Amino acid sequence: MDDQPIPPDAERAGMLAALHAVIVGTLSTLKRKGVLSPEEVDQIFEAGLVTFERGEQDATKQAAQLTLQILARSLRD
Repeated sequence: MDDQPIPPDAERAGMLAALHAVIVGTLSTLKRKGVLSPEEVDQIFEAGLVTFERGEQDATKQAAQLTLQILARSLRD
C-alpha cells in the first residue's frame, strides 16, 4: 500500500462496502443455519426501511434506503 491518503469519499464507500459484506455474510449464515427464517430476514429490512421513511427525505436517507434495498436483494434466494 502506498503512502497516499485515502480520499474521504473513497473511505466512506469502502466502509459501506465492508459493512455490506459483513451484514450479508452474517444474515446469510443465520438464515442457512435456520436461526432466522427468510421471512424474519425480510422483517429486519422492512423495519429498517420504515425507520428511514419517517420525516423529511434527504440524500442521506435516500442512500440509506437504497443500501437497505440492495442488502435485502443480496439475501433473497
